[in-house]
Amino acid sequence: MRLLNFISEDKITDTDLKNLEIYADKLFRKLGIDVEFTRHFIDRVNDDRNKKQITFTELARLFRESYKKYGKKIAKLGDDAEAVIKDMMTDLNMPFVLDYDKMRQEIDLVAKTIMRKKGFRTSSPEFVIEGKR
Repeated sequence: MRLLNFISEDKITDTDLKNLEIYADKLFRKLGIDVEFTRHFIDRVNDDRNKKQITFTELARLFRESYKKYGKKIAKLGDDAEAVIKDMMTDLNMPFVLDYDKMRQEIDLVAKTIMRKKGFRTSSPEFVIEGKR
């Protein structure tokens, strides 16, 4: 699946997030999962506490690699499950919750927040993506 070539690597815009959601939805659709972002995710993606700007390319990699490596496991977690996707190459951490949408009969993967933090600790299950720097 190809990403749009004109995506900026500057601050993430609302349009960037819409494009990212479309991309992630296409990936996870086969598993009956719809991806959504909370308002906190949207606020945190451009936060100065990340030290280095989170880019569209990094976010797309996070979803692509987590789908390839853990998609089926994530789909089997069940309603109200919480976990964190961690990208060791970029130090991105994305806590999420699964919420079953009865009306659409699909699972919503709700990305609660995103942060760049080395050594992020959590008591939730972790889906770790390895990679070379």
